[in-house]
Amino acid sequence: MPKTKYFKILRSFLNPALLRRYFSFVQIQKLNNKELNEEKNKDYRNIVYLQMMIILSAMLVKETLAIAGVDIKVSNTIRDILFLTLGGLYVIVLWDILRNLTKSNTLIVAMFLLMLVGLGVAFFAVNPVYDFFESDNAKRPYLFFIHLSLFIIESTVIYHCVYDIFTGKKLSAEKIWGAACIYLMIGISFGSVYDLINIVNPGSMGVPVAQGLESYMVCIYYSMTIIGGHDAFLQAIPLIQNLGIIEAVWSNLFIVLLVGRLLGKPDTEDE
Repeated sequence: MPKTKYFKILRSFLNPALLRRYFSFVQIQKLNNKELNEEKNKDYRNIVYLQMMIILSAMLVKETLAIAGVDIKVSNTIRDILFLTLGGLYVIVLWDILRNLTKSNTLIVAMFLLMLVGLGVAFFAVNPVYDFFESDNAKRPYLFFIHLSLFIIESTVIYHCVYDIFTGKKLSAEKIWGAACIYLMIGISFGSVYDLINIVNPGSMGVPVAQGLESYMVCIYYSMTIIGGHDAFLQAIPLIQNLGIIEAVWSNLFIVLLVGRLLGKPDTEDE
């Protein structure tokens, strides 16, 4: 086929109108106020359900299967597959709700691309069925990128969720679900921060754990004990302990501000 035909085909695929059509699903949704509130309410609920299942799968599945007499290797595989499946859905729903919280198509597309790359890297770096790497050290750069991507996406969503909750006169149902979403996301996002440190400096959590899902689950456990006000029983390095104090202060401050929002604003419709 002549080169000119190749260029014509390429130009047809790169046509701006066609590209907008192909990627229309990654742009902001044009909804009226009622539809927007219903969509946010649904997404907030879905995120909270996924967050709860992620936390439970990280903390209870392996131990429950062990009590049931399931082989440790099998229980680890089941837990990891469940955790990764829930985590993938969680990131997708986070991006989906961002479309309802911002009017910036650039931000939505950027987060979509970051999510796709992060999920693709995660498939190879933390695959529970087949290990593509010879050692933990070989996968550390990829694990760092995964958690950094996740933290960026979660931080972006937290910012927009906080803005959504604390604007307007009415604290409606979707904003209550949004508050629960933010609170749990604080715990999960700080888990990514702790794991980033543990990737750079293995052993930072004070326990010998393999790099990857095992390390991340320990970090989520530590983070949830911080916002839950319990002793983590882990001898983490001072940097992580200090970050834990910041996490505790931030999570408690959020609760204080939320209570103030409940008591200080009348339950009336937005003007």
